[in-house]
Formats: sequence, structure tokens, C-alpha cells
Amino acid sequence: MEQNKLTPKQKAKAIFHLAVIALFGVAMIVCLCQAISCEGGGRGKKEKEDVYNPKNKDHKEPTRSYSKLLNDLQEKQIVAAEKNGIKGKFTREDLASGKFDVVHVKTCNHYVVEHLTHSSPYLVPKAATLLDDLGKAFQDSIYNRGYNRKHRFIVTSVTRTQEDVKKLAQTNVNATENSCHCYGTTFDISYARFERPATHAIEDNDKLYDILMQVALDFRTKKRCYVKWERKQKCLHITVR
Repeated sequence: MEQNKLTPKQKAKAIFHLAVIALFGVAMIVCLCQAISCEGGGRGKKEKEDVYNPKNKDHKEPTRSYSKLLNDLQEKQIVAAEKNGIKGKFTREDLASGKFDVVHVKTCNHYVVEHLTHSSPYLVPKAATLLDDLGKAFQDSIYNRGYNRKHRFIVTSVTRTQEDVKKLAQTNVNATENSCHCYGTTFDISYARFERPATHAIEDNDKLYDILMQVALDFRTKKRCYVKWERKQKCLHITVR
């Protein structure tokens, strides 16, 4: 049986159609790649601006006596601790077991919880929210001054059991039996040590100190917490209200 053969004209027409289809496919692939690249580039730029924006400018911090402005003593803080905190005595095992309504606070994007020797990293929900909000506000303040927002303050003490208090009293004369730390409402933040990011960091500790103090004072003014500036421990002793 004789097979049908394409004429030279028909062959040329078929090749032309195949070439058009191939070019259209290549064009579609190029457009798709460009769209993905633009989307990724925009997202990368947005993420970078969320961390650091050179358009934001630094400024001189106000000179204040924070030891006087942040001076809420034990007598005032203990009232808030008893009102908002855990009722009754407890052990470290109680905190970790879920017996009480507490939140496990640990190192995150907003703050660092250092290795704790005389306390456990648990807070009542209200205090945990306060700690997180303080961390965010601290980072926002740094970002608004033209630096990398990924600086973090360091939490040095959280919730203590009665056994923790007894052990601490052996080395710390300021440790009291009825400490605010025994209610899950209180935490300490170092004002002498900070964790810095690798780029666009604030090298001056005094600058970070001033920013942290302003944030703490702002939250205190808004009646979200009581704050005591501690000289010997070089920390802010904070109790949720």
C-alpha cells in the first residue's frame, strides 16, 4: 500500500508551526521565572526592612535617673504578686507537670532566658504576655533608631520555689522568704548584658541600657507592671500588675 508523502510546502508549514509552539513554550517559562524572581525579591526586601531600615535615624537618649523612676519596692510588688499569682506552695515538679496554669518561657525571637540555677522558667499567663510584649517593644525601639531589631535582652531569674529561696539566701542577702518570685508573676531582666545580632548592632551598652529603661518606664506608666531597678544584681525586677 502506497504511503502518503508530504510535499515540500507542507513540510515547511509543519516545521513553522512546531517552531511557533516551541517559542511560545520558552516565552511562558521565561515569564514564569521572572514572576517568581520578582516575588521572591520583593519578599526578601520586605523581610530585610522588617529587620533593619536605614531610613530610620538614631537620636540622643534623654538623661534620667532610672534608679529613682523605677523604684517600686517589695511592699508594693508583693500585693500584685499575691493578687495575680499562684496560690499556695509548689515545687519545680509541680510547675513542669501542668498542675498550675503557667506558661513555659524560653529563649525566643524576643528575648533570651539564660541557664537558671535558682528559679524555673514558668510564669502565669499574664506575666508571660508582659515579658513577650516587653521584648517586642524593646526590639521595635531599636529598629526605630535605625538598628537591627534582633537585639534581645536577657532574663536572669523567673519563678522560685521555697526551696530555691532558701538556697539563694545562702549567697544573696537580699533574698526574702516571701519573694514576689514565688508567685509566677515576677522576672528579672539584666540591664548590663544583651545579645546582639551579627550586623547593624548597637555596640554601646549604655545605649541599650537607656532603651530598655525607657521601655520599662513606659510599661510601668501604662500600669502594666511594677519595676525595681536593682543595683547589686544589675537587673530590673518586674512584677505584672
